[in-house]
Amino acid sequence: MREKFKQTWRRLKAGNPGQRFQQEFRRRRGAGRSRIQKALLIVGGVLLMAAGFLLLFIPGPGLVFLFAGGFMIAQQSLVAARALDWSEIRLRKLLAWSLCAWRRSSTILQVLVVVVAVVVLGAVGLGVFKLLDYSSGI
Repeated sequence: MREKFKQTWRRLKAGNPGQRFQQEFRRRRGAGRSRIQKALLIVGGVLLMAAGFLLLFIPGPGLVFLFAGGFMIAQQSLVAARALDWSEIRLRKLLAWSLCAWRRSSTILQVLVVVVAVVVLGAVGLGVFKLLDYSSGI
């Protein structure tokens, strides 16, 4: 199982951006899975993505869960594979632009952005904590 995961990861890394998820879908299409297996993969992917969305609000593996869930769905759906390939290209462009803007900005602005981000994350964390505390009835 672990070796299969490593092989799949290597194929994804070696694939062309904007095509890799569709290539994996086409490769997996002939795997001979039953409808039940396909449905379970899609349900598992949706559950992983839901967990990823919840974990985005706290430091941790939220993005990993989102990616894993999306990949599980994309293996069974050409529409999802195309959406992931489209998203990958856009996210790569956004990341490149963000890194370029970060490097061009002054140190004072960088410090200000980090401080604001920490305050916002702290406020969100406190809000989630209060919400969970309130909903537990304590």
